[in-house]
Amino acid sequence: MRGATTSKTVLRQSKALYKLVASPQNVTRPAAALSASMGCSSHWSFAPRPFHTTPAYLKKGRGKAREEEKAPSNAKEKRAEKGRSNKDTEATADASSSPAASQHPTPSAEDPLDFADVRSRLAKGSESALDALKKLKAGGRFNPDAIGALRVQPDRKEGATYPLRELAQVVPKGGRTISILVHEEAYVKPVMSAIQASRDFNQQPQRDPDNELELVLKMELEKREDVAKRAKAVCHDWRERVRQIRQKRDKLHATWKKDGLIVPDLQKRANTELDKVIKAKIAEIDAAEKDALKAAEGK
Repeated sequence: MRGATTSKTVLRQSKALYKLVASPQNVTRPAAALSASMGCSSHWSFAPRPFHTTPAYLKKGRGKAREEEKAPSNAKEKRAEKGRSNKDTEATADASSSPAASQHPTPSAEDPLDFADVRSRLAKGSESALDALKKLKAGGRFNPDAIGALRVQPDRKEGATYPLRELAQVVPKGGRTISILVHEEAYVKPVMSAIQASRDFNQQPQRDPDNELELVLKMELEKREDVAKRAKAVCHDWRERVRQIRQKRDKLHATWKKDGLIVPDLQKRANTELDKVIKAKIAEIDAAEKDALKAAEGK
């Protein structure tokens, strides 16, 4: 009898549950209806979220890519243009802040016929060439100035090197003999080693028997052919530096015209005036080379 009663009770609960779940107000919350009908405690109930509110979990970076796809095309172009502008600004700042750029005047499109920067660079490039030609006239590698510029390492532990002229006095004694008066005894061996190891001199100075601090060096005359060859090499490098300066200013004129800062006629005039400046410098190099070769023939 008790079993029949239990079966009826279960049947009534099942019918009530079906009606509760099938009712329109409980269509969107079947889990809550089920929990209530089953007599579950509140902490076991759950309310699932609608599908449209579930967040999408994407791989790293994919969300950002989708956002960029949704962004308007003009916004993308603005970001790209801003990036290019920043790069150009940084490059200009680096060029203007470099030590080489600060040594010379800055050219301007407002006055394209002003070649102060070109003349400054030409003068700077001429210094080393004229100095090299001067040393050739004075005896090539074998002259007091060349010996005085030789680097000497007084202390091997420290590793620092100094020009020989700072450690000794170089004095021509007449003819092809040069006297090297060392300031301190500790410098004698380092000076002798530096001269002997030098590719230009490659000889052992002799100690003066009457003075322990004096070294005597016999100079060897260079052949005229060798001196002439070295003079031509110096002038060739000098011309190459001039050509590089010319090319750099030519490119600047072209950039100004491309950016609309100068008109084509003004660019043509600037190129013509620049050509005059370069030709004058080339003529100066030709004269210096001719003079050096003439001096080499007289040796």
